[in-house]
Amino acid sequence: MLAMSAARVTKFEKLSSPPDQTEQAGNEAVQAIGRALGAHYSDLVQAPLPDKLLQLLAKLEDEQSSPKANGSGNAVG
Repeated sequence: MLAMSAARVTKFEKLSSPPDQTEQAGNEAVQAIGRALGAHYSDLVQAPLPDKLLQLLAKLEDEQSSPKANGSGNAVG
């Protein structure tokens, strides 16, 4: 019975891939993910801002550039 178990372990060891191949496959996967993320980020950076966001930014700039005369702005005090 013990000899049979040892034979099975040897058989499984032969079927498993060497660590170098596993490490190389892992590195290739990481590089592929990095390329895909880089492409996605590039697309996002080049995409135009939504109109609603531009309107909100313009409103914020207007509020900051023209403080209210009575001092009832957004300042906490």
